[in-house]
Amino acid sequence: MDVPPVDVERCPDIYLVDHLLDGIEGGMATYLLDADRPALLDAGPANTVDRLLDAMAVVGIDPEEVAYILVSHLHLDHAGGAAVLAERCPNATVVVHERGHRYLTEPDSLARLVESVEAAVGEEKPFGDPDPVDPDRCRTVAGGEHLDLGDRTLALYDAPGHAPHHYTALEPDSGTLFAADAVGAYYEGRVMPTTPPPSFDLEDTLETVRRMQDLDPDRVLFSHFGPGGDAAADLERAEQVLPEWVEAVRGAHEATGGDLGAMIERLAPEWGTPTLPRDIVGILDYLDYSVNRS
Repeated sequence: MDVPPVDVERCPDIYLVDHLLDGIEGGMATYLLDADRPALLDAGPANTVDRLLDAMAVVGIDPEEVAYILVSHLHLDHAGGAAVLAERCPNATVVVHERGHRYLTEPDSLARLVESVEAAVGEEKPFGDPDPVDPDRCRTVAGGEHLDLGDRTLALYDAPGHAPHHYTALEPDSGTLFAADAVGAYYEGRVMPTTPPPSFDLEDTLETVRRMQDLDPDRVLFSHFGPGGDAAADLERAEQVLPEWVEAVRGAHEATGGDLGAMIERLAPEWGTPTLPRDIVGILDYLDYSVNRS
C-alpha cells in the first residue's frame, strides 16, 4: 500500500494514511509520526484498523514501540479504532480530552455516542463497532501538556468548537499543527466548514482558530483531508468562512422552511462537501432551528 510522507523537507518522518472510508479516497487521514517513540495521530474508525496497521508495517513502525495513540476528539471516525489499536499496540498510552474520556471508556456512554452518530448519519454503525478502551491505558488532557517522543515533543492545545472534547497537537520543531477537525476540513485546495451535530459551536470554533493562529504554524494537517497549503492563509480562511457558512444555512432554512433536501440542493453549488447534509444539521442544531428530513 502507498503511505506517502507528508512533506520530507518541512514535516520529517510524518506519514499520511488514507483510511479509504467506504472505499473512497481522501475521506479520513491518520498521521504516523515515526519518532524515537512513535505516535499515531488519531485512531480512525473501528472498521479500518487493519489498514492502519498495514501502513505501520510499510513505514516500519513496530506496534510494540508505539508510545501514544492520540484521539483528537470523540467522533467515531477519529476515535472508533482506539480500543483495537490499544490492544495491538500494548505499550501505547491513549491520549484523550478530559471532556471525552467517559465516552471512550464507559460502555454505556460509548453506546449513547454510537446511537447519536447513527442518528446524525442515518446509517447503522457507519464507522464499525467500537469497543471501550481500558481506562488504565488512557491519559486525560485539557491542553497545556507535552508528550515526550524521544527526539521531539508534541504540545497539546484545548480546541473546542467542532466538539467540546477536541484538542490539537503542535510539533514545535517543524511547526507542524495536527489540527484534526478543529479549524475545518480541506477539500479541493481550500478550507471548508465541518460542523457536525450535536455540539458544534461557532464562537468556540472561532476562538480556537484564533488560538491556532497565535501558534504561527508552518503547516496544518487536516483529518479531512491531508496537508493544507499556506498555513496562515488556511487559518485566515477558516476564520472567515465559518460565519459565512452559518449565515448561508440560516438563509437556506428561511428560504426552504427547513426542508433538508431543499437546503442541500440550495447550498451544494457553493458549499458541497462529502458531509454537507450532516454539516447543515449541525448548524441547525447550533441555531436551534427545526429541520424536516422527509
